Amino acid sequence: MKLLLICVIVCNLLLAMAAPVAAQTADELNQAGLDHFNKGFYEATPRGESAKAAEEYSLAEQSFQAAIRSNPDWVEPYLHLGRTYFVQEQYRQAAELYQKALTKAPQRKEIYLQLASALEKAGDYLGAVKVLQTLRTQETDERSIAKLDEIIKRLQARAQAAPSNKEGGR
Repeated sequence: MKLLLICVIVCNLLLAMAAPVAAQTADELNQAGLDHFNKGFYEATPRGESAKAAEEYSLAEQSFQAAIRSNPDWVEPYLHLGRTYFVQEQYRQAAELYQKALTKAPQRKEIYLQLASALEKAGDYLGAVKVLQTLRTQETDERSIAKLDEIIKRLQARAQAAPSNKEGGR
């Protein structure tokens, strides 16, 4: 009887250890990513601790990617992952994430601006122009339209001045 009881206890312990840890929610994963991003951007980077910043950004990327896998329809982790790439000057990757975010939340005007900024930094001036022209069609505020027109004109001039960038910097 003692042997049976010991076997049952050992089996239960083994099963408990093998059971998966409670899965984090997309919100928890996203928050973990933000925590790592903030440590990298606001703490390590200003102190010149580039290795620590890179480590925090890597952990942030992993958390945001897990949040996306957990809830692929939620736009926030796409935006945060895009920003993580952007601050690391990985502009193409940032643009890809902002584009995905835009398909999930086309009504959010700030995403158009983030996408256009990433495309501009990547050298895809005409791509940035197209994004801003799309935003312009949705805008109703005259001052915002005037500002968009100014930015579009500047980007078009940059595209003309850099012939190798006319096809999106490819």
